[in-house]
Amino acid sequence: MAIEIKMPQLSDTMDSGKILSWNKQEGDAIDRGDVLAEVETDKANLEIESFHKGVLLKIITGANDSANVGDVIAYIGEAGESIEDTSNTAPKESSNVAPEPTPAPAPEVEAAPTATPTPSHSISSTNGSSSGRIKASPLAKQMAAQKNIPLHTVTGSGPQGRIVKRDIEQLESSSPQSVTTPQPAPAAPTPQPAAARPQPTAPAMSTSPSSVPFSKMRDTIARRMQESVREAPHFYVTTSIRMDEVIRLRKKLKQRPEFERLSINHFIIKAAAYGIAQEPRVNRAVRNDTETYDPGEINIGMITAIEDGLLIPVLRQADRMSLQDVAFEANAAIERARAGRPTSADLTGGTFSISNMGMFDVENFTAIINPGQGSVLAVSSSKEQPIVENGQIIIGNMMKATISVDHRIIDGVMAGNFLKAFREALECPALMLV
Repeated sequence: MAIEIKMPQLSDTMDSGKILSWNKQEGDAIDRGDVLAEVETDKANLEIESFHKGVLLKIITGANDSANVGDVIAYIGEAGESIEDTSNTAPKESSNVAPEPTPAPAPEVEAAPTATPTPSHSISSTNGSSSGRIKASPLAKQMAAQKNIPLHTVTGSGPQGRIVKRDIEQLESSSPQSVTTPQPAPAAPTPQPAAARPQPTAPAMSTSPSSVPFSKMRDTIARRMQESVREAPHFYVTTSIRMDEVIRLRKKLKQRPEFERLSINHFIIKAAAYGIAQEPRVNRAVRNDTETYDPGEINIGMITAIEDGLLIPVLRQADRMSLQDVAFEANAAIERARAGRPTSADLTGGTFSISNMGMFDVENFTAIINPGQGSVLAVSSSKEQPIVENGQIIIGNMMKATISVDHRIIDGVMAGNFLKAFREALECPALMLV
């Protein structure tokens, strides 16, 4: 019997996906682990791998077509096997259109990250494919198409040579008129003053108005944030935390090879897990508008900026991880996200999120709750400030943190309890090491 290949859900926010290209065509032999197609989601471009051996009998969703999560997009079976009629999808015209020829450079080899398997397929992520497809972000593709810029003429500056927004902008702004003609050297050998020497010119900034459609990721972010602000009554609580002990401990631990990449953010993640363990009610969420959902696990999402928007890689059961494991797993998940190679497991299951803007010299801010969760923690920069200790004014490193909670299910006392425990863990980091 033919096996259905369905559009998988690769993130908590995904409800549909777009087939960018099929790596196999109808009639091709399929082995387990073969890449069937590349899918554009609201988070990243991912590859669908086969868990079955056979023949690709029929493609239901063609290249450049979209399908809802759970829709059948193809069938795999034995050669010559018939396919039973299905009611949820119908063959689309584009599935019969031959793919456009692509140049054939030496194939790129990338190791596909392991993903959580489903009964009929597994997912791994990609910036490109072994067929030589040009790697570019969805926004860069849209901009290039609008401006009639062939992608093969653009040099990518993103991870693994991926073409991103700034590459299109720089190519558009560079023109023969913008090239500065070198000035002849003065006849006298007298050296010029430093201020008179020619300076490199920056690319000319366009002064004409323009508009670019939302990328799929930005469209999802806009829709989900509107949903959160509209439906969840946000309530905010802020505390100030002295970070001197964490800074001293990090400096000592970084002398050991296993903590070489330890950052303040890893202490913040571990302290948040500690705070949730002390006040688990901030970890719950609203379901069906009338129910309080307790996930039973502390899965912390790390809000991460990328070229086209945001991703939220998740650390599962962060309260059970050692500080060393938190550092290793967080670094790996964030690197996959920024390289455009998150796995489906990276992007699902979060119960609580952290937005850390400490690297931007931010004094204080509030964050919007990720739909499906009940709270989010906004962490600001650590700054030296005068503080009073035992009646004396001293200099200490202070950091502000603000928790946003869904006031339908989380009250001020719960938010206060969490921040109290969170602050205790950072001011006495030994609590996170037991």
